[in-house]
Amino acid sequence: MVLKHLLRRLVYGVALLSFLLTPVRQSRGEALMELFQQTWPEITAKMPELAEAGYDALYLPVPCKGNSGGYSVGYDVYDPFDLGSVNQQGTVATMYGTQAQLIQMVQTAHRFGIRIYFDNVMNHRADTVPGYPGSGTPTTYYPGLTPQDFHLQVVTGGYKSWANISDYCDTWQVENQELEGLCDLAQEPGTVNNNFGASLGNTATKPSFVRFPGRTDIYMDTNGAYLGAGTGTGWPGTNG
Repeated sequence: MVLKHLLRRLVYGVALLSFLLTPVRQSRGEALMELFQQTWPEITAKMPELAEAGYDALYLPVPCKGNSGGYSVGYDVYDPFDLGSVNQQGTVATMYGTQAQLIQMVQTAHRFGIRIYFDNVMNHRADTVPGYPGSGTPTTYYPGLTPQDFHLQVVTGGYKSWANISDYCDTWQVENQELEGLCDLAQEPGTVNNNFGASLGNTATKPSFVRFPGRTDIYMDTNGAYLGAGTGTGWPGTNG
């Protein structure tokens, strides 16, 4: 009995020692810097300093063209496909620089082992309402979009925004009305726009058409390689 007890203690001791000596997998958080109000060339120039300071990633502002062109910080989105390469809204460059400077900044960051995270606005455009009565604003004001792509009120002579969200505990308001007058995109699933018409809550069929004829670089290639995302499609070329 004594021998059995000693053997049991020995086995337990070996198991405990093995557990204590097993290397612990280290987990490490990402050191991320939010770096707004800097141009792409300015950030590129600071990259060695940022890497030396130990930053793993940068969180940067919306890179696309805003409604006020080069004076826009980017949250009044005009064209999400213009990263500073198209002469529209009074400028080619965004507030932060040209598309070429943007690409150079990202490439420099990657050479220093730094990830880049861009802020992204997907639920609205700016506060300019397409087809607003008496304004002369065309219904095609936002590239690739029509009024039926937004949650808008149909009025005499055109369209206008609904009232701003008044109750952020009301899911329907948050999903279907405007945030600070910014034109709210109808992103609800399916083919029905849940808030478009003469009265709040009226519905309409969402438009479906080729948004950017000739711009094959921003469309999926339905004959492309499988990407593993359930789509069975790939981006054209190597710039996906």
